[in-house]
Amino acid sequence: MSIVRRALAFVAALALYALVMPILAFAATPTTIEVGNGSEFDNAVATVNAATSGEYIIELTDDIQTGGASFSSSQPVSIVGNGHTIALGKGHIYVNPSAQLSLGAADGSDTLKISGGNEQSNDEPGLLQIQGTCNMYPGVTIADRKGNNYFGGGVTVQGGTFHMYGGTIDNCGITGGSMCYGGGVGVAYGGSFTMDGGEIKNCFATSPFKWADAGMNPLWIASAGGGVFVSGGSSFVMTGGTISNNKANEMGGGVAVVASPNEIEGGRWGKLQSSAQILDGTISGNEANGGAGVLSSAYFFNPYGLCAATPNVGAAEKPGLFLKNTTITNNKANQDEGYGAGVLAMKMKSPAAAEIRDCTIKKNSAAVGGGVASYGNFTSLTIDGCTITGNEATNYGGGFAAESNSGEGAGTTITNTKLCNNIADKAASDIYLNGSVAKLSAAKDMDELYLGKPDDVTNKKIDGWYLDNEDSRYATQAKEQRNEYANYASIGSDGKVYLVAAAKPSLVKITFANEDGTTIYSEDWYEIGTKADQITVPTPTKPSDDKYDYVFDSWHTTIEDVTGDAVYKAQFKKVFKNFSAKYAFNSTSSDKQLPSEVLAVLPKDTNNYVYNDAVNAITPSQTTVDVANGTWIFMGYDRDSAIADMTTADSEGNVTFTGSWKFVEKSDTPSAPDNSDQSGANGGDKSQVNSNDKSGTAQEANSPSPNTADGTSVGFCCTFLIAAIVALGSAVRANNRIRRRRNY
Repeated sequence: MSIVRRALAFVAALALYALVMPILAFAATPTTIEVGNGSEFDNAVATVNAATSGEYIIELTDDIQTGGASFSSSQPVSIVGNGHTIALGKGHIYVNPSAQLSLGAADGSDTLKISGGNEQSNDEPGLLQIQGTCNMYPGVTIADRKGNNYFGGGVTVQGGTFHMYGGTIDNCGITGGSMCYGGGVGVAYGGSFTMDGGEIKNCFATSPFKWADAGMNPLWIASAGGGVFVSGGSSFVMTGGTISNNKANEMGGGVAVVASPNEIEGGRWGKLQSSAQILDGTISGNEANGGAGVLSSAYFFNPYGLCAATPNVGAAEKPGLFLKNTTITNNKANQDEGYGAGVLAMKMKSPAAAEIRDCTIKKNSAAVGGGVASYGNFTSLTIDGCTITGNEATNYGGGFAAESNSGEGAGTTITNTKLCNNIADKAASDIYLNGSVAKLSAAKDMDELYLGKPDDVTNKKIDGWYLDNEDSRYATQAKEQRNEYANYASIGSDGKVYLVAAAKPSLVKITFANEDGTTIYSEDWYEIGTKADQITVPTPTKPSDDKYDYVFDSWHTTIEDVTGDAVYKAQFKKVFKNFSAKYAFNSTSSDKQLPSEVLAVLPKDTNNYVYNDAVNAITPSQTTVDVANGTWIFMGYDRDSAIADMTTADSEGNVTFTGSWKFVEKSDTPSAPDNSDQSGANGGDKSQVNSNDKSGTAQEANSPSPNTADGTSVGFCCTFLIAAIVALGSAVRANNRIRRRRNY
């Protein structure tokens, strides 16, 4: 190809790039509609609904009030708040089946509040009604909605998809009616809710109505899921965030997954279609009659048709409850009759099941099963790798309780779990089984202390579950007579079993203490024979006083292998809070006293030094001083530098440098040494700058960055066009020169 042809091809490519790129850039830019009042917001929604292409952003410039909105277009639309509020009153924002709505900014840079003003809304969905797709991002708040006789106080998901990436749902709920489900979020009709972060808090599903009092099915529940409600073949997935301080009068204060009528009736008891997969996060401070933290049930159910479109076919691929890496704490069930303050699983037939893995369940309280409870036939419950401690029951099963759970496929399996240090007022501090089967792994590796009756705390390592009966617990059952339950690996359903985690004495106490003997580290228990390097040793501290800091020096005796109880006392050394540098001169000529002219060049260091700082000596401003009969010559300091500590300082914290001067008579005065290039202790630095001077501060200048903008693309392309034309001209001229040479 000739030079000209190649140049023309290059120019054509540049021209095409210049023409196409601006078009592409403009085509990818969303259309932004600014709104500052309710009327403008309504017009913006109408514009979006009429669109057949493109992406839209509705951007608030002020707080607005509106009766609600309905998004129906399939074109993506976002609402950006810029710190403003959409006040809906009794209205709601409806996301139709084909619509795609996002709230806030994906990067969390925007703040938006959607408020209902806490007005009563009867038989109406929440502030958001989702049948299509809705994304909620960090910085968004949905708050203050009080509904009556519906599901989903804050957000109602009816077969749609709701993805909560962050943000807050606060003070929303359903109250007063016979249908009060999902104070924060209600999910039904095969819908899905994913929570990847954020908070659902202070929400409620409360009602004084009782179906049993009305002569209806006593298993019908009127209020469930204070934070989240899932039913009708729907799914809830939580991978982070917090569900806290929510309330349901009946079941599931934090999360409730319950069956619909068509899952229960017609001989289908236990066929739960919905699912909750809680894979990370915290569920705390929630309240309900039962299942205060989390409830999964095909026993108690809602009486309404909140069902999947096709019976037994729902959105949940794995029905039931799956908990992993979750903290469940401080939830409270009814103290007279409530079951499962932390988690309650009820009557779920295969393939529905309950699994709790690698979770921490602590400080929850109920009448039965303070930590976890299982109730009713069918349910298969697995607990593995968990810590279940510090839970309480006013009756039985401080840690775990199972009642009436036997038959094919039913039962509880507990493995690799620290289930201990729980309390039950009547019996079974840790495990209560009533007509239920269970498989319990040995508890030899729980490494916890036995906590039964307050006066029965001893140095013991748990090695199994022991009988803890109502009529023979603690005081009447001597420690040496406490036998491990005969067949703890597999317990049948006959009768009642009351167990507590306990052990034979096998541990000794190691205490780390202050100089005065007070404990500085919580007591710990170690097996006899534990090696010294396996003992957890704290780093002790001692408060400073007005003059001294205290630095840990050592333990009063060497830490040794464990053979019995031991106390290790900390020893500290004191150091001055502040050190100073001090200078002195002396004469090397025994018959000569230093004159005032020499003493006048004593360095002065105003810096404060702390322990272990390096202190460098300051060279005198003059290293030779002439007097009437001769010259005094500086010979150097006793040391060039020192570390600020108690060995180098005097009783007042002064690090002293002593300089020596030699006198030379005038008749034989030698030439003074050239110290112009010296530095440090014996140098001639007449600026008297201390290399350790802490008064200077390095400064960095911030260079401004070039300003760029998306609107430069057209100018950029034009520049390229001009360059290409110039290149073409050069190529043509070069080609003509070649032809002339050939012709010549």
